[in-house]
Amino acid sequence: MSRDQILSNLRTSLASSRSWLAGEAQGASHDIPPYVLPPADNLADQFTAELRSLSGQVYRVGDDAGAVGQIGAILAEKGASQVIAWDMREIGLAGLPQLLAARGVALAATDIQGGGRHDRLQELEPASICISGVEAGIAESGSLLLRHGPGRPRLASLLAPYHIAVLRSSQLVRGLGDALAQARSRYGDDIFTATSNLTLITGPSRTADIEMTLSLGIHGPQEIHVVLIEQAAAAR
Repeated sequence: MSRDQILSNLRTSLASSRSWLAGEAQGASHDIPPYVLPPADNLADQFTAELRSLSGQVYRVGDDAGAVGQIGAILAEKGASQVIAWDMREIGLAGLPQLLAARGVALAATDIQGGGRHDRLQELEPASICISGVEAGIAESGSLLLRHGPGRPRLASLLAPYHIAVLRSSQLVRGLGDALAQARSRYGDDIFTATSNLTLITGPSRTADIEMTLSLGIHGPQEIHVVLIEQAAAAR
């Protein structure tokens, strides 16, 4: 068989496969999959158990003051002098700016645009901790849903080896479908109108080689610390 015949056969086969795949995609259900676990009596308990099973840390506190105190303890344990963070208004935790100022912890600038991007990223390397809010906490998987946009830099939750996330019990939902429905109710059906993406974080970053040797923190934070506030948001 000649080269031209071989290539022609390949093109015909590929065209046929594309047509078949397109038909399969059209007929497939695009509904959010059902829950994977039975309903839990307490979403906070379920979220805590699931995330801890993935080597994540959960600290349950009663109010904003307790959350600030816990964040202060983590900053002290890690010896942090600089953090990458969401805009303080987006985190919405009363007392957090004052904590950082009192401890002399600097906020790294994350608005990296134009030339010199590589150098600016190198300057962020000393910032060992990220502090962020979340869009939702998914109880049945221990996952965090983050919506990025102005004041919520995507870089923050990717670059630092330690991620502190502030989560309120009112943000807990049972499953992924609930989290997306909640986001749509807040931002409209097209939840990507004002943001480039949503990020789902389920435990620390995990990477395994061909021998399945597991390493944490290769492509993202090696530790996830969720401060779960079990009351409504304080007035800002």
